[in-house]
Amino acid sequence: MRKSLLLVSSLLFIFTHAFAQTKTVTGKVTDARDGSPLIGVSVNVKGSKAGTTTDASGLFRLSVPENAVLIFSNVGFTDEQVTVGNSEMVTVTMRVATRNLQEVVITGYTLQNKRQVAGSIAKISGDEVKLQPLGSFDKALQGKVPGLLSQSQSGQPGSTAVVTIRGKGSINGTNEPLYIVDGIQINSADFASINPGDIESYNVLKDASSTAIYGSRGANGVIVITTKKGYSGKTRIDYDFQYGWSQLPENRLRLMTSAEKLQYEFFDRPDFGPNPFGWTQAEVDSLSKLNYNIEGILFRKGITQQHQLSASGGNERTRFYVSGSLFDQQGVVMTTGLKRYTGRVNIDNNFGNWRFGLNTTLGYSRVTGTRENDQYIGSPLNAIRWFNPYLNLYDADGNYQVDFLQGQPNPLQELLENFGNSDQLKGVGNVYIEFAFPWVKGLKAKTLWGVDFTEDEAFTYLDRTTDQGSQSQGGNGEVDRAFSRTFRYTGTTSLSYQRTVGDHDISVAVYNEIIQRKIENFAFNGFGLVGPFKNEAGITPGTATNGYIPTVGGGGTESSLLSYFIDGIYGFKKKYYLNFGARRDGSSRLAKDKQWANFGQVGLSWIVSEENFFPTINWLNSLKFKASYGSVGSQGIGDFSTRELYGPTVYNGVGGLVLTNLETPLTWERKVMFNTGVEFTTFGGRFGGIFEFYNNITKDLFLDRQLSRTSGFQSITNNLGRMQNQGFEISFNADVIKTKDFTWSLEANYTRNNNKLLDQNGQNDNVTGLFINRVGEATNSLYLVKYAGVDPNTGEALYFKKDGKTTSTVYDPDDRILVGPIDPPNFGGFGTTLNYKGIALDVLFSYAWGAQTYNNDRLNVENSIYWFSNLSASMLREWQKPGDITDIPSAFNDLHAETTRFVEKNDYLRLRNVMLSYTLPRALLDKWKLRNIRVFAQGQNLHVWHNFQGYDPEIVTGILGGSQYPQLKTVTFGLNLGF
Repeated sequence: MRKSLLLVSSLLFIFTHAFAQTKTVTGKVTDARDGSPLIGVSVNVKGSKAGTTTDASGLFRLSVPENAVLIFSNVGFTDEQVTVGNSEMVTVTMRVATRNLQEVVITGYTLQNKRQVAGSIAKISGDEVKLQPLGSFDKALQGKVPGLLSQSQSGQPGSTAVVTIRGKGSINGTNEPLYIVDGIQINSADFASINPGDIESYNVLKDASSTAIYGSRGANGVIVITTKKGYSGKTRIDYDFQYGWSQLPENRLRLMTSAEKLQYEFFDRPDFGPNPFGWTQAEVDSLSKLNYNIEGILFRKGITQQHQLSASGGNERTRFYVSGSLFDQQGVVMTTGLKRYTGRVNIDNNFGNWRFGLNTTLGYSRVTGTRENDQYIGSPLNAIRWFNPYLNLYDADGNYQVDFLQGQPNPLQELLENFGNSDQLKGVGNVYIEFAFPWVKGLKAKTLWGVDFTEDEAFTYLDRTTDQGSQSQGGNGEVDRAFSRTFRYTGTTSLSYQRTVGDHDISVAVYNEIIQRKIENFAFNGFGLVGPFKNEAGITPGTATNGYIPTVGGGGTESSLLSYFIDGIYGFKKKYYLNFGARRDGSSRLAKDKQWANFGQVGLSWIVSEENFFPTINWLNSLKFKASYGSVGSQGIGDFSTRELYGPTVYNGVGGLVLTNLETPLTWERKVMFNTGVEFTTFGGRFGGIFEFYNNITKDLFLDRQLSRTSGFQSITNNLGRMQNQGFEISFNADVIKTKDFTWSLEANYTRNNNKLLDQNGQNDNVTGLFINRVGEATNSLYLVKYAGVDPNTGEALYFKKDGKTTSTVYDPDDRILVGPIDPPNFGGFGTTLNYKGIALDVLFSYAWGAQTYNNDRLNVENSIYWFSNLSASMLREWQKPGDITDIPSAFNDLHAETTRFVEKNDYLRLRNVMLSYTLPRALLDKWKLRNIRVFAQGQNLHVWHNFQGYDPEIVTGILGGSQYPQLKTVTFGLNLGF
C-alpha cells in the first residue's frame, strides 16, 4: 500500500512539474510594409517539433515551454526569432527579404524562397523597368538577367524584341521563351497591348529544375510575370505621368552630299563613261550647292507621353488592385507610332478555409508602321538614301517629284499617300478558387481557369499614284484588310500538401492541366482605286476584262495540350533540399503514335553556411551549392504539320484538291539540361554573387531532309540531329556605401554561351544562302569567301583562297569559309544606383560582342552599277588608276556579293537607361497629406559605342537586308504621385 501511494505521489509530482513548465502563447504576425496580417507563417519552437501556422487573420496559438524561442518563417520574408519569456501574447512584424536566401521567387505554379531553389531563377522587380517608355516590355529586360539575350532589330513603336535564354536550342523550331502572366500563357507579339506598369515582377526560369514543370512548353526557358495585387489597409491612389521626345541616332553609314555625288559621276565606268548625265560645269556648280536633306524631311522628333492611374487596398479578407493607362508614342519616322489603352482589375478574397481570386486585363493598341529591312525601291526608308541629294522632292508646281534620273520613287509620297495600321484588342484573365482542408493541415485543392483572347485587324491603303500602288493588281492602287481571332483557354487543377514537421519541410503537389487554342482568320485584297475613296468604297468591282478581280483568303486551326505532372520539395534542417518533378504531356501537333512524352527533373541544394563545421566568418553570411538535371521538350511546329494535308486548287476552271503537306512521324524536340552553381552573400548582405555553369543538349532536332523532286516536294521535316548550348553566368550586386543619407550600389552580369551543332543526320555541312550549319560549329554561321582587298595595279578585287593565305582575283565559291556566328556568345549588363537624401541616379549599360552580320544595306550603296543613285561616301575611294591603295575595287570589276567585304562585327556597349529622380522628404509629404511625390528625368539609348555601319548594331537575323528603322533615342520627364 505504501509503495502504491509513493508511486502515485511521484507520478503526480512529475505531471504537475511538467504542466507548470508549459503555457499557451497567442500572437499575431504582420507585414512590416503595411501592417497587414500574414497568412500561413510557420511558427516553430526552436529545438522542438512543436509548431503551427498563422490563420487568415495572421493569428496563432501554441503551447510552449517556459522561455521558449519561437522561429517565424514565411516565403519571401526574413526569418524572425522571438523569446517568449513571461509574456503570453506575442506580436511579430516580418520584413521582406532582399538579396539573401529568403527572397521569394515564383515558378508560375508555386512560390519558393531561394533557400529551397536548386535551379536557376532570376527575378526582376516590375518597378525597376515600368517607367521605361517602351511599347514592348521585353526590351526592358536587356542587360538585366544573366543568360537572357534581348535584341531589337527594329525601333518601330510597338515592335517586340527577340529574346533567347541560354542560346538558341532549335534550328527549324521555335526559340522563343514561354511567357506566363498570372498562370496564363501569352505571345510576345501581343506585348504592345499590355501595360508594364501593372507588372509586379518578372521571374526568369532557365534550367530543368525550374522549367521542367512546364514540360513541352519550357524548352526555351520561361518568363513568369506576376501582376500587382492589393494590400490590406488604407486605399492607395497612385498616378504616374511622363512626357518627352524621341530622335534619330547617328547613322554610321554616311552617304554622299550633292558635291560628292557629282564628283563621283565624273569617274569612268563601263558602258557610260564619265559624266553619263552630261552635266555642264555651270550645272555642276549649281547642283553642288543643293542638299535637300531628305532624311531630315521624313524623320522628326517623336513625342512620347504616358499616364497611369491605379488604386489598391482592401482589408483582411478582400484585397484589390485597379488600374487604367494610356501610352502614346510617335515614331521618329513621320506617320508611325503606337497608341495603347489598358485597364486591369485584380481581386483576392479569403473566407474561412476558402480563397478566391480574379485577375483580368483588357488592352487596345493601334500600331502605325512602315516598311523596313528590304530592298524595294518603293520603301520610304530605302528611297531617302537612294534619291539623289541634289533633287527636290517637289517640282516647281509643288507636286511630288520622282528622281527622274533613275526612276526612283519619291519617299515622301510613298510614306504620306500610302497608309495603314494594325489594331489589337487583347484580353487576359483568370479566376481561381482554393480550399484548405481543415482536417489535414497543409492540404489544399485549387483550380484556376483562364483565357487569352486576341483580336487583330490590319488595314493597308496603297494609293494609285505611288509606286507601291502601281505594283498592285491592275496597277491602280489597293486596299487590304486582314482579320484574325485567337482564343486560348487554360485550366489547371492541383492538390498540394505543405507541412513542416520538426526538421522536415515537405511540399508536394499534383496537377492536371489542359490548354486549347483556336485561331480563325480572314483577309481580302481589293484593287482599282480610281475614285476619291481611300477605303473599301473605292474598290472597283473585278471582271475578267478589267484586271481588278479581288483576292480573298482565310483559314483556321486548332491545337491542344493535355498534361499531368507532379512537383515537390523536401527540406531537412533548412539546409538540405531536394527538388523533384515529373510531367507527362500529350500534344495534338505531333504524329498520332508519338503525341505523348515524359519529362522530369531532380535538383539538390545545400546551404553550407548552416553547417556546424562551417567556420564562423563575420564577412560571409550565406553560402549555397546547387545542381540540377532534367529534360524538357518542344512542340514548336505548326498545327497539323505531321499530317497529310490537302488544299483547294483549280484545274482548267474546275475546283479540286492538291496535296500540300506530306505525313511525317514527328515527335518532340527534347532538351536535356544540366546546371550547377554557387550563391553567396557577404558583409551583412551588402555583397552577393552567383556563378552558374550549364550544359544543354537538344536531341531530335526539327530538320529538313531533302527529297527526290519526283515526290513533288523539295524536303520534309524530320527529327534529326543534336545541338549543344554550354556556358556559364556570373552576376553580383553590392551596396558599396550604405549610410543614413547616402547609398551607392553596383550590379553586373556576364554570360558566355557556346552554341554547337553536334549532329545533323550524318551530314557535315548544310548550306543555305549565306549561312551554314556545320557539325562542330555554331548554327547559322555566316559562310562566305574572304575578301582580301584590291589589287593596286589593276583595281580588281582580291579574294583569299580556302587556305586563308594565298589570294586570287578570281572569285570561287569553293573558297568559302565559316566566318562566325550571328548570335553574340558574350553579353550582359552592368549598372549603378546612387541615392543622397532622396536624390537618386540610376544608370544601366548593356553590352554584347562576338557576333557577325552581313550588311546588305552597304551592298545597296557600295555597288558601282547603281551609279545613278546616291551611294555611300566610301565609294569616293573607288580605284581609278594603277598605284591607288584602296578597299573599293574598280567600277570595271565584277562585284561578287557573297564575300566578307560586307561582313561587320556587332560588338557594342549601350547606355541603356539613365534616370535622375528626386523624392520629396517625408516631413513635407505628411504636411501635405500625401504618401509620395517623385519627379524624374530619364534617357533611353542615349549613346551606343559601336563600329557597325548603320544606325544600330543589334541585327537579330544575321543580315541587315536594307532600310533600318533604328531604335529610338528617347528623353522623358515625369512625375509619380501617391495619395
